[in-house]
Amino acid sequence: MNQKPRKKNKVLLPEELFEKHYSGKICGQFHEPSGVFNIYSDDMIAAGLPYTELGIISDNEDDNNGELFGLWVDGTLTFTYKDEKFDVERYSLVQHIFSRNTGILESSIMREKEVVILGCGSVGSLVALQLAKSGVGKFLLVDNDVVEYHNLCRHQCGISDVGKYKTIALKEKILNINPTAEVEIEITTVELVRKEVFDAHCKEGCSVIVGCADNRSADVYANSIAVLYHVPFVSIGFWERAFAGEIFYYLPDKNMPCYKCALGDGGELSKRENSNRRIYTNEEDLSKVNFEPGISADIDFVTVIGIKIILDILNLGSSDYTTRLIDTLQQYTLVCNTNKTEIGGEMAEIFSYPLQVTTSLKVNFGGKCPPCEYL
Repeated sequence: MNQKPRKKNKVLLPEELFEKHYSGKICGQFHEPSGVFNIYSDDMIAAGLPYTELGIISDNEDDNNGELFGLWVDGTLTFTYKDEKFDVERYSLVQHIFSRNTGILESSIMREKEVVILGCGSVGSLVALQLAKSGVGKFLLVDNDVVEYHNLCRHQCGISDVGKYKTIALKEKILNINPTAEVEIEITTVELVRKEVFDAHCKEGCSVIVGCADNRSADVYANSIAVLYHVPFVSIGFWERAFAGEIFYYLPDKNMPCYKCALGDGGELSKRENSNRRIYTNEEDLSKVNFEPGISADIDFVTVIGIKIILDILNLGSSDYTTRLIDTLQQYTLVCNTNKTEIGGEMAEIFSYPLQVTTSLKVNFGGKCPPCEYL
């Protein structure tokens, strides 16, 4: 005999409303199957999260109209709904969201960090949301593309986001994780971003530029911006069908070659695809087509390694942080999803085993390479 799950009959109350002895309308979401009312804080409402009016909080018992009703009595707040008592659980937004990161990533440090994400597709969207969950407090999102149906099998957005600019959709997702985050967007390509925008968001010691576009030329340009503003740069790119990916990082003051020096023309090391190609089953003979896009699981595996490097870079110099990868991985790292030639072609044979992560590849300065020649 199946038993229905027991309802929680609980109200989640922002600490700020309790501390200021708030009276008035309360808004948020009610999840009837679990019996949980989630009352939103002012920051959550200001962030544009969708909500409904749930009821009121008052000092007067006569104001109870059968909706969610909070009553103040001698400094104590109790809640009822349809004459049934609900328990109260107070929460502090930032403290509770990032409580599980304590001792690993300190929220007081992370909320001051800023990430400039250039390209908000399958890679950039995962980078943004994982860094938001890690407590990064400031974002600049740059992309001029719109979410389409063919993006959904790899992107962090869903059907309700189709038709939105990727930057706008991703901003909403970030704020749904951390409504106190500062998220600015530029609906354009990196090459057309105005200087004053970079002036505002590229701050030495607290910013990282992340190249998530689908071509090398954008990363060459992005790394030159990083050199100009003396901030780190990380690139995450993919080889055909995402059978492998590559991660490149640049740190100022570490005598490192830039992306153009190391990989700008592809050279012999990199087999990264230079642009995405959209393939539709009603447009081409699929038996004659090489698919460039990979499946989400392959893209995410490589991207998560890049995210860990970004977290290491954001916390360089912090005595309370233990680095994960940057002490082991080289400036240029290849990550193998599969070494099957059926998927990756002959290049897949360079990897000894699936899921291989290189630790010994070296990249060099390329001579007279702006901006390296000015270092």
